[in-house]
Amino acid sequence: MAPFLNEIAADLDLSTGIAGQLGTATYLGGITSALAFAPLIGQMDIRRVLVAALIVVASASLISGFVESFPVLLVVRLFAGTAAGIILAATLAAIPRVWSDPKTRVIRTGLVIGAMASGPGIMAPTLRGVAALADWQTGLIVYGVVVAVIAAFVAFGLPSLPGTTTDTSYRSRLAAAGRTVGMPVIRTVFGMRFVSQIMFGVIFSFLAAFFVDLHPGKEGWIAPMFFVGPFGFMQAAFIGGAILARFGVMRATSLSIMLTGATVIAFVWIAPSPLVSAFFFFVYGLLMGVAQTGMTALIYQHSGNRLGAAIFVNSAMGPGGSMVGAVLGGIAIVSMTGYDGYKGFATVVAFGMAAMALTLLLTTRRVGETAD
Repeated sequence: MAPFLNEIAADLDLSTGIAGQLGTATYLGGITSALAFAPLIGQMDIRRVLVAALIVVASASLISGFVESFPVLLVVRLFAGTAAGIILAATLAAIPRVWSDPKTRVIRTGLVIGAMASGPGIMAPTLRGVAALADWQTGLIVYGVVVAVIAAFVAFGLPSLPGTTTDTSYRSRLAAAGRTVGMPVIRTVFGMRFVSQIMFGVIFSFLAAFFVDLHPGKEGWIAPMFFVGPFGFMQAAFIGGAILARFGVMRATSLSIMLTGATVIAFVWIAPSPLVSAFFFFVYGLLMGVAQTGMTALIYQHSGNRLGAAIFVNSAMGPGGSMVGAVLGGIAIVSMTGYDGYKGFATVVAFGMAAMALTLLLTTRRVGETAD
């Protein structure tokens, strides 16, 4: 919904901060799916899960294209976010089932995450163009059709990748998932993932509206802005696995998180031209591509026999942090004139990212880092 934020706010007679809560509903759905499925991921047949979730996303997008009631849209986006959270977690759970060698796995993790990032990088600006020619509802309908085609491709082209059955009760597996939060290294990675996703929720949810405030009359740059960030993320993820394997997962991940915070501060405060803003957003995508690949690799390395549960908890951190970022970003916009509050909040989160990265490095020195 983010590429259409300005149009949705205008058509539904909403403020930007309120319209942005459609993203909050999506992220809340992701949290819901993570909490519900965390104990079960190890038993799931990945192909079946992906097909079912993709069908839900396609249906939700098609419905969203015909609905003009904001409360109804919130509910529909909640279902879409629930399915999207399942897709993310199921995809990440498939990686260790296919590649068991640690070095091969970290490289392939980068390739898979890069491929996943190509979706927003291609579809967001494309759908923004569709909306410019028609309307934002048409953009959502087109997206729903594309996702339905992908669901058919997965159904007939992906191996089943079955899980392992177990007699352990759901309650016991849920408790095991909860215990992953306290595992050494993993708990710090979860914290870093959460804070970095708060930043994503702040920046991406309100990118269209914030960019117009930075550069009035430059609406034509909105579609390219939605391209350059994911494109940078995709390129970095493709090569990020090799970089992490070469220089050490922990060090490279922590450094990229610190530099991401500095880049965000530059993005929100230094805006002499749309080109400069696009450059900073591209660098933000590059750095996060390395960081996301690294955080996923660290979870694979340090979760032991709780890998499935750790993957889904990590997946909950993504939409959870994004939801917090969208909510607080919206409050910052509503509470202060202009976007000064929004810029200030983004700056605070940037410093929080740097603090979490330093914590991760200190944790490494205490417990050791096998990947390095």
